[in-house]
Amino acid sequence: MHRIALPAILLFTICLTGPASGQDREFEDHEPEVADIDRPMSHLDFDMRNGAGLRIQVNNFGFGIGGEYRRVISRYTKGFFEFQINNVRDESEQTFQDFFGFNVIPNKYNRILAFPAMLGVSRRLFAQPLSDNFRLFVQASGGPTAAFVYPYYDHDFYNMGFRPQFRGLNQQHYDPFQGWSEGEFILGASGQLAIGANLGGDFGNIQSIRIGYFFHYFPQGIQVMEPFRPGDNIGNFDFDLPPEEQGPGVVERAADEQSFFGTPHITIVFGTMW
Repeated sequence: MHRIALPAILLFTICLTGPASGQDREFEDHEPEVADIDRPMSHLDFDMRNGAGLRIQVNNFGFGIGGEYRRVISRYTKGFFEFQINNVRDESEQTFQDFFGFNVIPNKYNRILAFPAMLGVSRRLFAQPLSDNFRLFVQASGGPTAAFVYPYYDHDFYNMGFRPQFRGLNQQHYDPFQGWSEGEFILGASGQLAIGANLGGDFGNIQSIRIGYFFHYFPQGIQVMEPFRPGDNIGNFDFDLPPEEQGPGVVERAADEQSFFGTPHITIVFGTMW
């Protein structure tokens, strides 16, 4: 009985394993091909063509704030309209704080607020190898700008071409909200080149950061720093004459007008697409 049972068990086991092996080979013969990777996503895949955002910029001039409108042109290209308000200053400026906590900038002559309005275009880079969560792009933009130039102190009070700080003449400078009535607008041009990234996989939200170079150009020139400084014969200053008509050695030429202002920048944008 045992002699019959053992061969029967072996035969039964072979019958069970045989079809299973055949099914594995059949599955291998009909295994589907590896699917190709889908192309990178775009706002057009979600029927989004417009966007708006708030811009915050940090550069060597200080801070800037503004807004932008963007329009999807193609899968990886967008057009931009950007508007911003930012401070403009001379690279040599240094701010000091006095004993009472008030800030002063030596040799400062005028303050400048710039209002650039620029058109630009951006293009996504390396769309295939990089994840949609990190959409790298380059951007270039440019357009007109209006600079509001207003005095750092009352230029007409002594009319010396510099802020006097000697022999009892201690002229105080304006705070940032004074002197606006004495200001004027000067027209120029602005532009920027930048590389950045849109962050996150939600194409409906704008979260981007840009690093690049920003510049202003004013053909007329702007007197940012004091045009004159005291000479060896400053005691002979004639208050009935402008500084450029003073006698020899009374005043000396200091800073010239500037036309070009450039600075690296970091810009962060928050907004939404629709």
